[in-house]
Amino acid sequence: MANFTLRKPHIVVVGAGILGCSVAFHAARRGAQITLVDAATPGQGATRLSFAWINAYGKEPFNYHDLNRRSLDMWARFARRLGIEITWGGELRWAVTQAGADDLVSRARQLQSWGYPTRLVDGAEVARMEPELNAEGLVLASYSDLEGQVNTADVVTAAVAALTQAGAEICMQTAVTGFELAQTKAGPQTVRAVQIGDSRIPCDAVVLAGGADTAQLAGLAGVELPQYHTFGATIITKPLPRLFQNIAVLHSPRDKQPHVNFRQFADGSVMVQGSGRDNYSQGDRGGDDAQVAQIVADAAEYVPALADAQVDHVRRGRRPIPKDGHPVIGFADDVTNLYLATTHSGVTLAPIIGELAAIELVDGTAVELLAPFRLGRFG
Repeated sequence: MANFTLRKPHIVVVGAGILGCSVAFHAARRGAQITLVDAATPGQGATRLSFAWINAYGKEPFNYHDLNRRSLDMWARFARRLGIEITWGGELRWAVTQAGADDLVSRARQLQSWGYPTRLVDGAEVARMEPELNAEGLVLASYSDLEGQVNTADVVTAAVAALTQAGAEICMQTAVTGFELAQTKAGPQTVRAVQIGDSRIPCDAVVLAGGADTAQLAGLAGVELPQYHTFGATIITKPLPRLFQNIAVLHSPRDKQPHVNFRQFADGSVMVQGSGRDNYSQGDRGGDDAQVAQIVADAAEYVPALADAQVDHVRRGRRPIPKDGHPVIGFADDVTNLYLATTHSGVTLAPIIGELAAIELVDGTAVELLAPFRLGRFG
């Protein structure tokens, strides 16, 4: 029989957004003692302003698509464990030019070759699927029926409640000011304690899941994380009657500017995002009231029911995006018990990152699936 040790490490998770809460939740399920720390309150950073589209569409290359697809398929189990609801129904988008249609065909064929059930549909089917949608000029559309969206506040609230019940220590409004490091015999350093003002929290491992602040937090331990600081904004309307009959997420044509994205919450409120071009370093529109009004007007072009929508509030902040657009997951080479978890696809990837990170943290086993997403790839 192979030798093994049952470990119950004390893990400090810095960041109570959807990613940090998932890591903490899954590690606690594996027996770890958890301290969850956040400089603000749970889920109020990038998690709150996220469009929260659960998908693997346009995620390339294949290893990144595969990670997202696996996590998408894990969301039902994650939601069941948390006791929350997810809105399924798929994602619809269309093209208004032949070049845009050709791109839809190319993307659909690529996704289909990877076993992803995106399919091409014509205007007649779009009209049957969503009769209130204005898809004037539609040349071709694509529909990915397995995708969905989630209310991130529900996820974070349920995860924090589960952690509290499991005996975790929850430290909110608590900023990390540094790390107490120790040299190992092999050369690299380890974190002995997390510093919070004049206090310290001794620990066996630290997870940095601080969203847009992750790079700054890593820097406190002497670890460099290449990360964009990208502006994000989402607009929340007052409740409206049901907009969509079938789909969960709508994206306007990508061959027509400006881009807008839509999803509707269970209470009838609608989230609208005025996204920039497909560039990791460029943020969303919505920085001021004039832009917000224009985004809502843009949205009403496609969903006429939004013409009289009243804006309830606007969520603004920074999105965490590693500089090659792909997640950074795993231990830092120079600080061997400092674990990084940051990605632009935080909502889609929350279940799989939480579960696989818990294996690496608690069981001490390197998960091969995460090998392409280590910090060391930046050199």
